[in-house]
This record gives sequence, C-alpha cells and structure tokens, in this order.
Amino acid sequence: MKTKIAIFTKAEYSKEMNDIVASLKADERFDVFEIEDGKNIPSDCKNLIVFGGDGTVLEAVKNIREDVVVTGVNTGNLGFLTQFEKNSSAREIANGIIEGKIEQRAILDVRFDDFCVKALNEIVLKSATSRPIYIGVYVDGKFVDSYHSDGAIVSSPTGSTAYSLSAGGPVLAPDVDALVIIPICAHSLHSRPLVVNAKSRIELRLAKDEKAIICADGENVANIEGEKSVFVEKSARNVKFLAIKDNNFFKKLLQKMNRWGLVDPRG
Repeated sequence: MKTKIAIFTKAEYSKEMNDIVASLKADERFDVFEIEDGKNIPSDCKNLIVFGGDGTVLEAVKNIREDVVVTGVNTGNLGFLTQFEKNSSAREIANGIIEGKIEQRAILDVRFDDFCVKALNEIVLKSATSRPIYIGVYVDGKFVDSYHSDGAIVSSPTGSTAYSLSAGGPVLAPDVDALVIIPICAHSLHSRPLVVNAKSRIELRLAKDEKAIICADGENVANIEGEKSVFVEKSARNVKFLAIKDNNFFKKLLQKMNRWGLVDPRG
C-alpha cells in the first residue's frame, strides 16, 4: 500500500519545489496530493509536507489531526520548524519520511470566557493601545507578579526561539517539560522571565479599565477588557514533527540564529 502524503504551501511553486513534488509523485511508494489547509487532510493520510517558512508551518498545524506527522521544507527565511532546506533532494525527504522518527511538540490551550484556541509557539496578551497595561500573573492560583508592560507572553518550548527569545526569554530545548512567562518591555527593574512546570495553569488577569488583544502564534484572535482573565495550559494533545537523523537542536540553534542575525535587509 502506498504512503499518502499531503502537500501544503502558501507560496507560488519555485523550480526547487516543482522538482521535489514531481519526484515524490513519481515515487511508487507514495500517493502525493495537494491541500489548501490542515483541516482537509483525508483520514487515511498520516503525512504532511509543508513548503514555506515557520509562519506557513504554524498555519498548517493550526487545525491538524494529532496522528499526522509534519515535515517542513524551508523556502522562507528562518525555517526553525522545518527539517529540510529548499535545496534538499526529493530522495532525502522521501527517505526521511520512510525512515525518520517522530518528535512530539507540546502545544498550548488558551481559554478566555467561552473562547478556546490552541497555539504551538506562544500566546500573547498585548496592549490594544500605544500605552502599557497592568497585568496580574498567577500560577496555579498563586499570585506571582504584576506587570506594567506592553503585554505578556506565555511560550511553549517550541516558541522559546521565537517571539519569546526576542523579548528576552530563555531558550528551552524542545523536550523540556516547561512553559515560559515573559513580560514585554516591562517598566520595572524586577520583572523577569519565569520558567514554570508544564502542568501549571497560568492566569493573565487584566487590571480594571485596561484593553488588550489576545494573539495566538502571531494571529489576533480576541479582544479583552478590564478585570478579565486569559488562562493558558499545556494541551493534552501534541503536534508530531518528523525527526531526521541529523536532528541536533543546538546545532540548528547556532546555524539559524547566527545566520538570521547577519542578514542584510538591503538584500
């Protein structure tokens, strides 16, 4: 029986992408087809190849089933969530899918009133205006801190190399069972990032008269006003990523982050 592989991308097909997809379609081991989003993967398909950068991967996994394994091919800039680069051969990708192991990535459950959404990288509660807001932080019902800041981030280990890192948070290896709480530009000498157990229930509570926006993986998902709370927990489900043989997180961290910091914006 052939292994079914769904293909997802938001970009126009480049020559490299066309060559990879054509080679995979010609491979008798696979039944390859294209989809428009992660919700449209047939129930008998367990593999998804995403062509794009990290933003495309985040969009693809937003509504993905738990039994689908994601393989990323970086055609964007950073590509921290991808396993292959655009100059990788179809044979490398095919062998990776056939022989590769699975890496489980934790995701976040975010709740506000009756609203619920999931995030792979982070949940952000940010000011709806240009001024700082007051946010009370609680872990398992216990008061931790009060931020006077532009907002707050709750990050998974996967998200610790994204917005959390830019806001001064620590890098967590993907297999660390923890969450990170980070104030964004806090007007304070003591407010610092906090690493908590992944089983913790985190509450971000707005002070009276404050207005904020809830963001999940870079997407604005809800508005919230004073004396309301956003609750964040590790989800009971995970997202599965392909783990290739050369799956060295720290090597990737050095290569990707050093390269990213040296990019000339003028081209």
